[in-house]
Amino acid sequence: MITNEKIKSILTTDILSVHLKQNLSDVNDIFRENMIHHIPVLDGKYPIGMISSKDIFKLIFNIDTQDERMIDAILDHNFSIEEVMTKDLITLPLSSTIKEAAKVLRFSTIHSIIVTNKKGEMEGIVTSTDLIQYLYDNIN
Repeated sequence: MITNEKIKSILTTDILSVHLKQNLSDVNDIFRENMIHHIPVLDGKYPIGMISSKDIFKLIFNIDTQDERMIDAILDHNFSIEEVMTKDLITLPLSSTIKEAAKVLRFSTIHSIIVTNKKGEMEGIVTSTDLIQYLYDNIN
């Protein structure tokens, strides 16, 4: 039955991530070059934060230039990943079900869940988009 299916079946495991010592321009580059909306911040294999494309958009909204290099320089000079990332992470263990993920996302303003193993290391991410794709694929 669909309600008991494990989260692992919709888990995205090929994740682009960053660490605290990287520049915020690295995050902006990842968003520009990929069709993603969330980037986990890791300390080794352990999730410590999340940056969304919306977080970056809020920072660059009032920058009065179209030059990507200038935007990146301003981001790096004025902000750090640690200042911008969300530290209040939503996580679920790898043993969770898709229904549990849907319940979490239903009541959250954050549209991504970091999935961790028993050691607390990141195994992947599940987003609202992943759930919508799963629903679409399983409607008769």
